[in-house]
Amino acid sequence: MPELPNKPVQVRPSYNVICKEVAQRIAQLVLKKPDAVLGLATGSTPIRVYAELVRLHREEGLDFSHVTTFNLDEYFPLSATAPQSYHRFMREHLFDHINCQNFHILEGWPRGDEQIQADCRRYEEMIEQAGGLDLQLLGIGRTGHIGFNEPGSPRDARTRLVTLDYVTRADAAADFFGLENVPVRAITMGIGTIIEAREIILIASGQHKADIVQQALEGKITSKVPASFLREHPHVTFYLDEAASSLLTEYAKPWRAPDADFSDFDLRRRALIAVSQELDKPLAKITTQDLRLSGSAKLSHAVPSLEAVIQEVERDLQSRVSDKANMPVNKNVFCLSPHPDDDVICCGATLIKIAGDNKVTVAYGVNGSMAVRDKDVLALLRSRHSRLVSYIEENAPPGKSFEDIFDEVRQFIFERENHEPDSPLLTDLKRLVREGEAADACRKMGAKPNFLNLPFYNTGEIAKNPIGQADVDIMLRALREAQPDLVLLTGELVDPHGTHEMCGAAFNQASEMYLKEGGKPFDRWYYRGAWDEYLVWEGDYFSIFNKELMERKIGLILDHISQLDPLFPGTRDPREFYERARDRNRANARQLQQLGVLPPSRSFNPIYAEVFQVNPGD
Repeated sequence: MPELPNKPVQVRPSYNVICKEVAQRIAQLVLKKPDAVLGLATGSTPIRVYAELVRLHREEGLDFSHVTTFNLDEYFPLSATAPQSYHRFMREHLFDHINCQNFHILEGWPRGDEQIQADCRRYEEMIEQAGGLDLQLLGIGRTGHIGFNEPGSPRDARTRLVTLDYVTRADAAADFFGLENVPVRAITMGIGTIIEAREIILIASGQHKADIVQQALEGKITSKVPASFLREHPHVTFYLDEAASSLLTEYAKPWRAPDADFSDFDLRRRALIAVSQELDKPLAKITTQDLRLSGSAKLSHAVPSLEAVIQEVERDLQSRVSDKANMPVNKNVFCLSPHPDDDVICCGATLIKIAGDNKVTVAYGVNGSMAVRDKDVLALLRSRHSRLVSYIEENAPPGKSFEDIFDEVRQFIFERENHEPDSPLLTDLKRLVREGEAADACRKMGAKPNFLNLPFYNTGEIAKNPIGQADVDIMLRALREAQPDLVLLTGELVDPHGTHEMCGAAFNQASEMYLKEGGKPFDRWYYRGAWDEYLVWEGDYFSIFNKELMERKIGLILDHISQLDPLFPGTRDPREFYERARDRNRANARQLQQLGVLPPSRSFNPIYAEVFQVNPGD
């Protein structure tokens, strides 16, 4: 098991690797000190840590019976039984699965300020009586908050009632089915309480955390970025994946490191791309003086000929924009789209291109029913949408008409309690809405739709079940049917509720079984575009297309009518999904044009690019 790292910033290749290592660190502490006192976090960040701790308890006998835990925070006012409650979160993800009984979570039930203050003082006293926190686990919010200590929180703050920042509430809006339902206040441990822990571990993953991570680790230590106070702690470790660390100087510009090895072509290519972008000069025009101005002079001294290196990089990039060198012909192509619109948003233009010469299947991981508004279902029922009418008439109990069922659905919607899950019928109607939209768009691309409806998604709530054997079996059947030569997968694991990651996990397990049973190996292309985008130096294949194909792609996205002004848009980007796709695809092509890899184009006839990372099959 790993010892406490000497270096405060630890960068790992993926979130999963981080979570296993952090769980091992916690296990190491518990084995060394069975009555350890742990400070625990909630939210998406620690979920995999808790899953690994549960595995260590079940499979390796890790004993939590003498461990004491204190949670960071809780929304206020909020019942402990509410789906969004951190009481419920901790039970579902950890405490119901291990033998820890001495756990403490701040209470969110409604009460007066004096009672809250007394409860907060008592919470501090319990931590002190337990001997203080041995280890505090943290995530970091986009405002730089730790716990719910928002910007402006003093360093010596203790447990207290706080007002939440708008950004924090907006980030939680999907979990509460709308911003208007997110509590304005919360109760949180203070920064002073957190800093007193003997050891602190902070986890951050995803490109969307890169900016605040850079501010916290390289900016001023200030209450404007509460996480920056952690740098003053003698035993803090920041665990970051490559995306979250991408703006830190050491990782954003590795060619400036004293030990940079320019015999590595990827480093030479990345350095020249960065210089070209920084100075806004095409690669072919970069000079030795430019390298000195940009702090990359070591490259010019490390290679015999700068001109030869530039030409080498240009040839490499040209190969990456070549359809002839990259596009499949007469192959079976399988695209896994976690949600019913990820395919068209992220790689719709490329799928249209591929479908011309190949057999394409798009497998939709989940039905996306949670993202359909009640009012959209009612509107479709009022207009007697044929797909919904047929389903109701085929499944209606004897003696009940379409109008009877419509009245039941309408009554349920109007009378249900806030946050009450959809009824089974309403869930099915929403599923049919998403499947109908996806099927129409899929066929327009020239592809065959396959709706997997993976069971992990079908909880009726935001929180989903873990990936199970049923999910893997369904994915395996889809692979057997498709027999793919090429698989397109999401490389974007930062969607709001983790569906991308869970579909990817089911696919990886299924593909391992598929190959072991004799299925033919396949290449993998990883796409992004709904939430984040690959940087130019990360791209292995750039699928270039024109304005006409962009308009067709936008049309496919607009076929998903229920997702216009989406219910769960993600709060980092206010644009509609078709606007994100258009702007990101145009920006990709512009970067290649700026590098001199693509020719310039006029504003009335722009060119676009979708970016993929390629993993060849064995």
